[in-house]
Amino acid sequence: MEDQSAAKANSAGIPPIDTILVVDDDESYRFLVKRFLLRSGFDQQIITAHNGWEALQKLQTMAAHGDKLPEFIFLDINMPVMDGFEFLEAVTQLSQLNLSQTKIYMCSSSRLAKDKEQAYLYPIAGFLTKPLTLEVLKSILV
Repeated sequence: MEDQSAAKANSAGIPPIDTILVVDDDESYRFLVKRFLLRSGFDQQIITAHNGWEALQKLQTMAAHGDKLPEFIFLDINMPVMDGFEFLEAVTQLSQLNLSQTKIYMCSSSRLAKDKEQAYLYPIAGFLTKPLTLEVLKSILV
């Protein structure tokens, strides 16, 4: 079955990706990203979290069970409980979370230069301005 998923992903122009984590407190945004992922041909596991703390817990559980960590994380900046920057600080301090094979994209409606500058202090793959479009998502996944 895994070979069929990889073949399907490659035929859609998307390299084999098993898991994507979407972290955002906006339910509509999480729904939109999931829909775009499905329209892009991605039909594997999409995990969602409402804030950084919930995402951190999910990642720690995955690591504790020996599960493969997500290849991509789409992370909002402004969230209750634990924001995107607090999440990045926490994951860089936890040795049991090896995110070296994970591409993290900060996603925000913020156009403040200081937010972008602060984001690039962490090991992120990019900073995306909301709203995310299908074309942007496809360009990231290919």
